[in-house]
Amino acid sequence: MPPLAQLVELQEPAIRAAANAGVPYILPSEFGPDPFAVQLVEENELLIAKKRIRDLIESIGVSSWISIAVGPWLDAGLNQGLWGIEPKTRNATIWRGADAKINTATISHTAEAVAAVLSLPEAELAKYKNKAVYTPSFTRDVNEVAREYEDKISQGDGVAPFVKFFITHFLEGHGGDFNHKVHSTELEKLEQLGLHKEDLVQAIRVALQ
Repeated sequence: MPPLAQLVELQEPAIRAAANAGVPYILPSEFGPDPFAVQLVEENELLIAKKRIRDLIESIGVSSWISIAVGPWLDAGLNQGLWGIEPKTRNATIWRGADAKINTATISHTAEAVAAVLSLPEAELAKYKNKAVYTPSFTRDVNEVAREYEDKISQGDGVAPFVKFFITHFLEGHGGDFNHKVHSTELEKLEQLGLHKEDLVQAIRVALQ
């Protein structure tokens, strides 16, 4: 697998083409952490590369970017062992010091958030120019996820950058928990446009199917 930064940079031709076509809004590969969590960004090549994409959009000056901030994906992370939990081997890794709470959501919730945001009237959508829409489903620490996961565990190095990506979210003060940035009134508007609330146990159950 190519380095994460290279994968993110594959967006550049599409961004330049969108600018040439006068596209007003671009949703780049910004479905995850808070893009303004400075320390989190500085410690992850993936997030540094994402920032370069946002900076490119702003420097061209035609389009505006919008980030969908939900935190690292719960289901994708569980399936790939990136939460430090391995259901097949019944093992869990304890990351010392990585015990802060973080926001998370599933891929399907993220897709609903994208659809809801793009359904907003222009006046509402314009509020998010070069900003993030904060729509997480859950606020948990890794131990809480492990406890919810325990029943399923009993049933049944290219990855290193991804593991680091998850671990750094759990470090206190790194920006993995952005609940204070969630605006309830804005969230209600998105829910009226099709964004559903999620249940943690159900999300884990579906992820393991």
